[in-house]
Amino acid sequence: MAEAPSPRLLIRANLPAVGAALFSGLVLKLVSPPYGLAFLHWFTFVPLLVVVATPTTRRNFKLGYLSGFFAVWSLFFWLAQTIDLFSNIPLPLAALIIALFAAVWGVPYGILCMAVHPLRRHFGAWWILLFPCVWVAGEFLQPALFPYYQGVGQYRTPYTWQLASVFGAMGVSWLVLATNSALAEVVLSRREGRPLPVLPVGIVVLLFAANLGFGYWRFHDVERQLAEAPTARVSILQQGVTMVQRIQDRGPEVLKGWLELTSKVVDQHPDLVVWPEGSIYYNPTDKRVQPVFEKMTSEYGFAFLVGGGTREADPDDPSKRASWNSAYLFGTDGKIAGRYDKMVPMPFGEYLPWPFSYLDRWIDGVGHFRAGSVPTVFQTEKFSFTTPICYEAILEGQMRTLANADAYVNITNDGWFGDTAAPHQHAMLSAALAVEMGRPMLRIAYTGISMVIEPHGVIKHETAPYTEVAEVVELRLAKFDTPYRTWGRLFPWVCALAAVAALAVARRGAVTPAPPPA
Repeated sequence: MAEAPSPRLLIRANLPAVGAALFSGLVLKLVSPPYGLAFLHWFTFVPLLVVVATPTTRRNFKLGYLSGFFAVWSLFFWLAQTIDLFSNIPLPLAALIIALFAAVWGVPYGILCMAVHPLRRHFGAWWILLFPCVWVAGEFLQPALFPYYQGVGQYRTPYTWQLASVFGAMGVSWLVLATNSALAEVVLSRREGRPLPVLPVGIVVLLFAANLGFGYWRFHDVERQLAEAPTARVSILQQGVTMVQRIQDRGPEVLKGWLELTSKVVDQHPDLVVWPEGSIYYNPTDKRVQPVFEKMTSEYGFAFLVGGGTREADPDDPSKRASWNSAYLFGTDGKIAGRYDKMVPMPFGEYLPWPFSYLDRWIDGVGHFRAGSVPTVFQTEKFSFTTPICYEAILEGQMRTLANADAYVNITNDGWFGDTAAPHQHAMLSAALAVEMGRPMLRIAYTGISMVIEPHGVIKHETAPYTEVAEVVELRLAKFDTPYRTWGRLFPWVCALAAVAALAVARRGAVTPAPPPA
């Protein structure tokens, strides 16, 4: 019987395993945008799964943790760059903060990797169908400020991605991990001199092929309905400035810039013109801007959505002032047709959550925004829409709350993240929710990435960051009541129950079942 590997990682014998763990963690950076090498995802975890299929629990945790630490650190290093750019915290200290962040969020990877050996020991090759349930349960149950599920990396592969309309992004996560696990079992079986476990591996192959078939059918079915759907002409307006430049401008200069951009599209007769989150420094009801907006919309005959802050008397204490991150719609008659206040402000950006709120006096750059309470549905002459603002467009619960309309119009300002991976990741997670909820989305970002996302995931009219854009495009207005929107997160709950049951059974004994039939 082979000797169990040492739990100590920093010895020569473990260097290949350490390299395998690092590979699996760091390659996730290439799967994620802006690189977007989604094909790598189907075997990214194979090296890691092979090296943690040993009976040494502590070593398996350490290898998983190492992989997770570097995955989180590389994927979210843009946080350090953003902190350095827009706060008084220098880059070395910001990098340390992100290292601490990765040190915490690497732990789930370690815990998940501890499950591989007991599942394989007790269930044999059938672990390849159970471990993905454990992984999905981990994605589902762990709290996340920035909910990044593995499956969402497939958002640009249309035939694979249609599964998200049924089981959500975590359904795609399950398939990704099942495929990786099946490949790992093939490697392990050959290494151990055992027959290839044809039946469990064949089931994974069959599921993979069936998903491609379903994806092909749904993609073309949705495309057919979109081709027959009514359309609206909507603007994509985007500025080519950095936020460092923008915050040096005064209010009138910022307003003038957006008005000049708008003047470039009025002769294209848009139905809706959209300015992004925080596009002006005034309340849209301010006497310096409201008459301008009223004249513009009534003269040119388009509806106008503008993202701007609202500062007015605090309803709890009228002697004080309070702020909201808002969106206002002006109708074609020039009158304000509605207002939406962001219901989920961004923690650490728009407010400091407890228990960090006591640090407010020492940290610059954090806002003091209140949360809105009403999921406003705006109505134009051609369609209805809701306006998830920035961070809200990646939150499943909030997007479900805002799904009772013909479309989403997501306004955001990703310029705060600089020229990093953040705008690309943010756009990816927003696009995922459009497919899950079966609604078209117009995404307008201050400095990019702006785009139109259709209900089957096709991305149109995508802009590059920090480029000036002024164009009018068509938004196809077909919506779909997806199974995922109907039954919600039933699939991850099933996975969580299956994971708990499988792990409980695996802990009861070390009986190794007979190999599955070849």
